[in-house]
Amino acid sequence: MGRLISANRREMATKRFKFLIYEVLLIFLLIFAIIISEWVLLRLIVNPASALYGMLFYLIRALAIFLVIILFLFISNRYRLKKIQPANKELALHIGFLKLYKITKKNYLYQFLYSLLLFFLILTPLEFLISFTLPQTVSYRAVSLVFKYENSYLFLDNFLLFLFSSCVIQLSISFSEETIFRGLITKRGSEHFNQISAVMISTFSFTFVEVLFYTPFFTVSYYFGVIWFIKSFIIGLVLSLTMIRRKWLFPLIFAKTINSVISSVIIWEFLQGGNIIQSLIFIYSPLLIISLILLILQRSRVKESLQIGMKMMKGYFRNDIKAKESSGDKNFRILFDIFLAFLLFLLALLITV
Repeated sequence: MGRLISANRREMATKRFKFLIYEVLLIFLLIFAIIISEWVLLRLIVNPASALYGMLFYLIRALAIFLVIILFLFISNRYRLKKIQPANKELALHIGFLKLYKITKKNYLYQFLYSLLLFFLILTPLEFLISFTLPQTVSYRAVSLVFKYENSYLFLDNFLLFLFSSCVIQLSISFSEETIFRGLITKRGSEHFNQISAVMISTFSFTFVEVLFYTPFFTVSYYFGVIWFIKSFIIGLVLSLTMIRRKWLFPLIFAKTINSVISSVIIWEFLQGGNIIQSLIFIYSPLLIISLILLILQRSRVKESLQIGMKMMKGYFRNDIKAKESSGDKNFRILFDIFLAFLLFLLALLITV
């Protein structure tokens, strides 16, 4: 039995490290090289103080992330074909990844519905609850975002220019984050080891990045950092479970973009001297009414999704009978997933700075 348990743990660690080193590390290093080149060259072409600079920077980075992953998977697929002959029905790695972005005539309305459900039933209530009950978090985030976005677009006086800049930048960031965390880590990770482990690894690494780059709690408020960790974990978990179940990225990108733009508007208003509570009530009151209506109309679909999600999460904390896991193996798997998520977070610093 000791040998079997040891073999199980070695197999868990090996699969995860192979994914980390042979895919994620190489992809992140390539993206990092492009970002550094962009950071140097773009400054020579566009004035860093202009509104155009920020939009181009994040657009180029989003495109670079997408193209690097596709190119890497294409090359990996060619290499795989030389070593083994996949089943006839097995999709090429890069084609399978591209299908995550596919919107068809049959499912575009369904994908749009999922976007609305994610935005109104998950993102909107969480954002309002935290911001309204702890309005000081808005000022904390303002400090963090101004620090994060060089020559911040948040200081633009013209609201329409600010709004356009915010839409472009937040769409680019959401596209990049979902491509990395849900497309690469969750989707590709689930092809190397079990799905729910890929979900948890993606969720933890996403949460670590969100807490570090979107809160200044290391120097301002530890309490806010804990609140933001819980919020980011819930969002990351829901988005990853949705991606695993539906194999769609568009609803995730769209919902996150709209949520981030609205948050940016509130922060912009605060920096302009506006009242936080008044802004929150004015913007979120109609959104929360729509959330309630959607919850009532889609209660059966919401209930089904919750049941499936809870079932998957319960399975994660049980011994895997097929893999002949012991309780020790299960604990090792859970702790190792968190450890791997932390390593992914450290690697993610390469492409998020």
